[in-house]
Amino acid sequence: MKLQITLTEEEGKLLTERAKLLGYDVTKYAKFMLAREAMESLNVPTYQMSPRMASLVDDAIRDDEEGKTKPWKFGKYAD
Repeated sequence: MKLQITLTEEEGKLLTERAKLLGYDVTKYAKFMLAREAMESLNVPTYQMSPRMASLVDDAIRDDEEGKTKPWKFGKYAD
C-alpha cells in the first residue's frame, strides 16, 4: 500500500524533530506511529496460561539459554 500525505510546515517540523530524537527519518517515524496507533486500537483477547503451559515455557527458555536448542530453518531445502 502506498500512502501520500501533505503536511503543513509546522507539522513537518514537529514530525522531523520527533523522528530525529528517535534516530528515524520522517517516513520511518510516520510508519511507526501509524502502526502503533493501529495496534493500540485493536482489541486482542489475552488469556492466562495454565500452570502446566507456564512450566513448559520456562523449560523451553531455560533450554535455549543453556544452548540445548538449535535454529529452525524454514524453506524447501532447509536441513
